[in-house]
Amino acid sequence: MNEVVDRVIHTFGMMRNLDEAGLREARESVDTYISTLSSAGETDPKRLAVYGLAYLRNREDGTPPGLTGC
Repeated sequence: MNEVVDRVIHTFGMMRNLDEAGLREARESVDTYISTLSSAGETDPKRLAVYGLAYLRNREDGTPPGLTGC
C-alpha cells in the first residue's frame, strides 16, 4: 500500500502548493484512509489511488455543491 500512498501524495503535491508539513499531514491522513479501504476489501491499486486523491481534494476543498455524501 505504500506505493499507492506515494502515488497519491506525489500527484496531490503537483496539484497543490503544500509545504513539507502539509505533505506529511496529508500522507498520514491518506495512509489511514487507504488502509481502511484496503481492510474493507478494495485491492485495486489504481482505484485506491483515485479514491485517495478524491479524499484529499474533498478534505482540502470541502464537499462539492450538489453532493449529499450519500
